[in-house]
Amino acid sequence: MRFKSGSDIKEVNKMARLANISLTTDSQYVDLTGTGKLMIKVSGDNSVRLAFDQYSLDNGPYFTLDIGTTYIFDEPYPFIGQNCFMRSDTGTSEVQVLVTGGGIQ
Repeated sequence: MRFKSGSDIKEVNKMARLANISLTTDSQYVDLTGTGKLMIKVSGDNSVRLAFDQYSLDNGPYFTLDIGTTYIFDEPYPFIGQNCFMRSDTGTSEVQVLVTGGGIQ
C-alpha cells in the first residue's frame, strides 16, 4: 500500500499490512490492492468519502464510509487495479486499513 507522507504503516507477520491514516478535506491517493481481505475502520469526528478519482470526491459519485463502522471486503475485493482516493467529509477523520496476505502459501 502507498499512503501520503505521515501515515503510520506497519507490516504484521509479513502476511498483512496495517495503516493508520489521518484525513482532512484534501484528497489523498490510497493503494488498497492486495491478495487477501481488505478491512477499513473509520473513526474520528467525520465520515469519509471514497472514490475512484479526485473529481468525484467533491462532485460525486463517491461512497461514504460512516464514522464508527468497519468495512470488510472479502477476496477478491473490488479495488484491484483501481485508483482510490479518500478524504474526510468535513474537518478531519482517522482511517485504519488492514490488508491481509491472502492466506498461508
